[in-house]
Amino acid sequence: MGLISHEFMILPKLPSRFAIRYVATMSVAKQPRLPLVAIMGTTGTGKSDLAVDLAVRFNGEIINADAMQMYRGLPVITNQISAEEQRGVPHHLLATIAHDQPTWTVGVFAREAAKLIGEIRGRGKLPIIVGGTHYYISALLFDNSLVDSQTSENPEVAHVPQTDTRERHAILEGPTDLMLRRLREVDPVIASRWHPDDRRKIQRSLEIFLTTGRKASDIYAEQQEAKASVAPSSSPWEALMFWVYSKPDVLKERLDKRIDKMEKIGLMEEVRELHHYLRDQSALGNEVDRTRGIWQSIGFKQFEPFLDGERDGVSPDDLEKLRLTGLEDMKTATRQYARSQLRWIRLKTAPALKEREALRYFYLLDSSDASNFSENVLSPASDITKLFLGGEEQPAPAGVSETAAEVLSAFSDENMKPKPIFEARNCDLCNVTLTTEDQWSKHLKGRSHRRVLKHKSRTALVPVDGDENTIQTG
Repeated sequence: MGLISHEFMILPKLPSRFAIRYVATMSVAKQPRLPLVAIMGTTGTGKSDLAVDLAVRFNGEIINADAMQMYRGLPVITNQISAEEQRGVPHHLLATIAHDQPTWTVGVFAREAAKLIGEIRGRGKLPIIVGGTHYYISALLFDNSLVDSQTSENPEVAHVPQTDTRERHAILEGPTDLMLRRLREVDPVIASRWHPDDRRKIQRSLEIFLTTGRKASDIYAEQQEAKASVAPSSSPWEALMFWVYSKPDVLKERLDKRIDKMEKIGLMEEVRELHHYLRDQSALGNEVDRTRGIWQSIGFKQFEPFLDGERDGVSPDDLEKLRLTGLEDMKTATRQYARSQLRWIRLKTAPALKEREALRYFYLLDSSDASNFSENVLSPASDITKLFLGGEEQPAPAGVSETAAEVLSAFSDENMKPKPIFEARNCDLCNVTLTTEDQWSKHLKGRSHRRVLKHKSRTALVPVDGDENTIQTG
């Protein structure tokens, strides 16, 4: 990648909107032999609209990369694009699985999506992948990419039915503390990374050991070693990536309004359907794993108290309170989910692109102003895609907009230095466990910890070390 020029300059051979840009260094491209367009971003930013627009302009077909949108019969709660909005563009892996099926693992998604990409190219069309399940997209973009121990599935067990595994190993359905105790016995390294209350990560790490007979920590260490020993791929980078981004304050308001709209267009009917399904399964003596699949969608869990109230015949006033609480809880959960999607892009996608010297193909498009979505998102994306497919020079990502320059500056060499893995630490004085260096540092400096430390120091038989938190009291 070339150096970035910090001055205004005129760019040759580019559409007029790119004629004058700040940070004007360009990437020299070659016409891609196997082009792929990937569109990512948080929920509510307009990813699907951009995907359809590009598909119409460039003869493309779309592959859905949102785990929840794979479920059929629940278009509102999963925010699926309507048939009218699809504008006749083929959409794959959208509304294809029943709500009693588990969420696809990364391995299954990557296998099926890769097959679809080949079929789409075989028809002479452009494959466009879009969605908010960013580790799905990463699995397609990055050769030899590591399976993240904190978020996705291990490839050695990706195709093992989880229901079968848990029938054979009853401990996986037992109390979290018992699973953690067992995990500490068989794989203390990975156990030290998880918060004692993080059931999903503890359960999955133990499941890897029970299924493969190998420690998850050993598997991840081997992957790291293999990754370090593999020479950079000699094949050219042939993926163009768009990050549809909205400023946090704008996105918060937009997401809140979207949930209010969802309630009006059928959200409650869908959550009632799920609620009735659970009741029917319970009556049949069938246990539903509610830690996976559609049961993790935002909306059902938040409205379950309201649905129980309807069933139990609570008063109208109390029922209305439960409804309003469900709405607020759903809005809060949606905002939290958006933040987690943003973290993935910043902490996983961008570093992986930087490592492969592919950040010059990573374009941020600012969708904060919905009234200018075409000007700020659709038009520049179209111009950039045209240049990419034609093998022509592309504008520097930081030069697309002021927002792009500001946000992408976080991916500079200085700001992307790798951080060491932090093992979860327990403060015995306060009886809390912290999972990041920042949390640990803030806790030690916090007023509550210092107050407890001061009190314990007065009664300790030996001096108290505030960092070690190991004391003997009288």
